[in-house]
Parts: sequence; structure tokens; C-alpha cells
Amino acid sequence: MSEPSAQKSPITLHWLEKSRSHRILWLLEELQIPYDLKTYKRDSKTFLADPALTKVHPLGKSPVIEDNGKVIAESGLIVEYLIDKYGPFLQPDSDDNKLKVKYFLHYAEGSLQPVVFLLYLSQRVRSAPMPFFIRPIARLLMDGQDKAYAGPDAQKQLEFLENELKTTGTGFFVGDQLSGADIILLFPLELAQVRAGLVKDKYPLLIDWLNRMHDREAFKRATSKVEISKL
Repeated sequence: MSEPSAQKSPITLHWLEKSRSHRILWLLEELQIPYDLKTYKRDSKTFLADPALTKVHPLGKSPVIEDNGKVIAESGLIVEYLIDKYGPFLQPDSDDNKLKVKYFLHYAEGSLQPVVFLLYLSQRVRSAPMPFFIRPIARLLMDGQDKAYAGPDAQKQLEFLENELKTTGTGFFVGDQLSGADIILLFPLELAQVRAGLVKDKYPLLIDWLNRMHDREAFKRATSKVEISKL
């Protein structure tokens, strides 16, 4: 069952708006296991997470889950933990593909997310309130880092992922069904669509993949339970 039960569920997801936590909510819906959902807002001025999250984990970040009193943080670990414990049907059927899923769990957070976030951050700097005489300097600095590093690296990452989908030929990143690789890649690719030039003309397979993930019933159920605002 996907709705939180009247009796306390063993799993609690601490969900923060505009964060990586939505893919964990999606995963819980795919697993169809009982869970409780606690939602948090960001500060409208600083964009920082709700300080209440520090009561759950010292770093005060999201996603965080609690499973029978055990606190687990970090997206890749949460995805791996939930699938190992509750979703064997999402596990690939070969050792090679299991290793590939593990690769993507680390790749998404260690290689893809940082460079996409740099592009997102530079855009926020450009639009942030600042003295008029500082704005041209800030824009020049952000344009420089985007052109010299973040932009080219992001395009390299997207080309790599487009080719991965072409190689599998199944519409999924690993094997022929949904896996942890698809779950973990959702957020950085959503962010890339907004800030890193992920467009259909250049990356048709990635755009098709995003659309199909968003069309999954479990994803729609997850989205219906929270208030989603643009990244």
C-alpha cells in the first residue's frame, strides 16, 4: 500500500522542497510499502533548509529516512538500502548490471550533480540582489566559470548519459526495467533540463526518459502528496 497507514509506519521520509528528496518519495511509491511523510520548507530569503531537520540528522539536510528508529542519510545510500531491503524486484538479474547500478549511485552524486549544481548556482548569483556596480563583475565571473568549466563538463556528462540510453536500447539506464540508477539520476537531470542545456534537439533519449519517468503512476502519486515548486 502506498498511503501512510493509520498505525505508525516503520519508515519516515523527511522531505524538503526543491531538494533531492523527491526521488526518494518516488521510490517509496514504486516499492508500495507503508511510510510516513514529513515535509519541510526552505527559507524564502536564504534558500536554506528548515532548521528542524537538524533534529533528525546533525547536518540538517534532506533526504533523510528513519526505518524502525535507524536514521539513514545520503541519497545513494538511501536508494541502495530501500531496494536491498524492500525492493528485490528492482534489482538487476546479473552481477554486471548490479555493479552498473552501484556505479550510477556514485556517479550521479559525485560527478553529475556537482557540475549541474554549479550552473544552477551561477544563475542564482546572476539574479541575486546586489549593488548595481557589482552586478557586471558578478556576471563576468559566473559567465567565465560556466564557459571554461561547468558548461563544457555538463555537456560531456549529458552526451555520456545519452549514449548510455542508446547502448541499453531499453529506455532505462540499466537492464530492461526501472532500477536504482533511474531513481538516482532523476534530480540532476531535472536540474540539467532547467540549467544545463538538456533539450530534446540535442538529447532526445534523455528527454524521452525524463518524460516516461514523470509519467509513471508511482511518480504521479508521489507528486500528488507534496507541493512542488520550480527549481
